[in-house]
Amino acid sequence: MSPLYLIKKSEVVFDLQLANCKSYIFATMKTYTIGRYPEADIILTTNFCSRDHAKLTVTNTGKILLQDYSTNGTTVNSKKINNQTTEIKQGDEVLFGGVEKLDWSKIKKPTSYTTATSDESRNSFAHIRQFVKRYAPKTIVALAVIGVLLLAFNFFSNYKHIKPETPLSANEIYNSYKNAVALVEVKYYVRIETKAGIVYFGLRDSVIGFSKNKNDLQPLSSEGTAFFIDSNGTLITNHHVIQPWYFDKQLKDYFFTKVKPAIKKTLRENGWGDVEPKFYGEQEAIYIYPNGKRFSPENRIECSVHKIAEDDAVDLGSIKTISGQLPPNVSVIPRALTEPDETKIQVGSSAFVISFPYGDVLATNESNELNCTST
Repeated sequence: MSPLYLIKKSEVVFDLQLANCKSYIFATMKTYTIGRYPEADIILTTNFCSRDHAKLTVTNTGKILLQDYSTNGTTVNSKKINNQTTEIKQGDEVLFGGVEKLDWSKIKKPTSYTTATSDESRNSFAHIRQFVKRYAPKTIVALAVIGVLLLAFNFFSNYKHIKPETPLSANEIYNSYKNAVALVEVKYYVRIETKAGIVYFGLRDSVIGFSKNKNDLQPLSSEGTAFFIDSNGTLITNHHVIQPWYFDKQLKDYFFTKVKPAIKKTLRENGWGDVEPKFYGEQEAIYIYPNGKRFSPENRIECSVHKIAEDDAVDLGSIKTISGQLPPNVSVIPRALTEPDETKIQVGSSAFVISFPYGDVLATNESNELNCTST
């Protein structure tokens, strides 16, 4: 008897020889492409990752093989691999480009399939032939009626009952809202009142310096993230982004870990003592750069402070474009999508962050275009 080719599933073809057949178990093998290009099975969004970064294969024996093709490599449990293949285990910490973590929930285990024995197959075919010969006419009519009733029941059930809303995936969230995000750049000076008088700190030849005349200096710079919330060019951000000099010891952010120690060191070296000086920030300008734009002066949009939370424990504020308009090719996160009830936001809840955590350092590609990071 000639072979009977039955089912093609993924990468496995079942070949059943009815004349001489035993029971076999087959398993599908799945391969995942990983990278920044949109057609990848697992899409990476950080510029530090390559377009064709890696390939992950789950074999039919359950082994998981990771092959790296990238420029910046892939890290597995703190061990870096570059342009090589290694076996990994479910749950291992895998960082692509040392930045973006592998989401194991997207990796499915191989599925097993079992073929029937030759005796079981012959018995099944014999029963089917007898059933069709004896009951075919009446059965076909009955099954048709039952099928129509089931379709009708399913149709009305779908309309009667509201199906639960399916949460968006990480990629859907990123693609839907990445253009609502902007990089914030704050330019400012620090005014210090000492016993010797008022001194301004800023940049001189890219190094922090001081002068009694502010015009002798260039402003300091700090960066953060904001997102658009309306068509009037309003953006939500953090208080510490708007006023980076304000949060002494509470957040230990850039100013108080980098700038303040340098200022105190300079004061000591110039004989002005180690007395704790009074610090004040003087904002020079606030600019935003929408995601996807080149990080360059011609693309910056000037903003002003809109509101700042009165409670210091609430690290929130808002800024607004000077023009009062929404820049072209940006999207808005509508108020209806925000959660006003803080009791519904619990510790341990799933969160997806779209931001510029390292400013423009890791946010720009080879063309100096901004690309926000997703976590």
